[in-house]
Amino acid sequence: MTYSFSFSSKGAISLATFIERVKLKYHGLESLHEHQLHYFALQLQLLANNKYFLTELVSERVLKDALQVDIGSKYGNDSLVVYVNKSPFFQVRACFWHPEGEYQHQNDKLNVYRCLHDHNFAFLTTNYYGPGYTSRFYHYDYADKLEAGCDANLAFNGAHPLRRGEVIYYEPSKDAHLQVAPKAFSISLNLMFETNGNKQFVFNAANGRIVQTVTSSNDVAKQFIKELTSAV
Repeated sequence: MTYSFSFSSKGAISLATFIERVKLKYHGLESLHEHQLHYFALQLQLLANNKYFLTELVSERVLKDALQVDIGSKYGNDSLVVYVNKSPFFQVRACFWHPEGEYQHQNDKLNVYRCLHDHNFAFLTTNYYGPGYTSRFYHYDYADKLEAGCDANLAFNGAHPLRRGEVIYYEPSKDAHLQVAPKAFSISLNLMFETNGNKQFVFNAANGRIVQTVTSSNDVAKQFIKELTSAV
């Protein structure tokens, strides 16, 4: 289920230290029990307290791109992959959130603020910059037989802003969420883990039914975008 960790620590760590600490403790999905999740959440918050690492990273990568040096960076319209660990898989990503009306996806086909969805991977997220977006939390019962048109027993669990000093955990194939645009440009940091192989879904919040089934793949993000844009 979706739940949050709150921290008051003002300490900060570097990206290198964060990666080292996660690699030391993370040994696969079996590592995601409550005690370890609290540890990973704390490390993510300590990284978020470092208000220089992201600008330094972006500056370095832009410079290397300008010099035509291939560093394997992956950019998206609204996110930057900061680090990828191949085995066991985990990924650090910065996500960019624009106020409603100030930014549109290409052809306005994919709007995160109007898409209630789940994920087939666990992740932790925290506020890095700005006021942060608000999430409307839902819970549902996953089953392989679920498909478009099925009632997913979707239950609303309330709305919650992504505050500074707080880390939210999303459980795969159980939690669904709809983001509400922030009042000003914001950045969140995510620690994402490997997929469980389940299907992903887009839901209708009004009736609790599945609007669309998103087939799992090795490249979840690309597949998710492909399926969503082709459906509109």
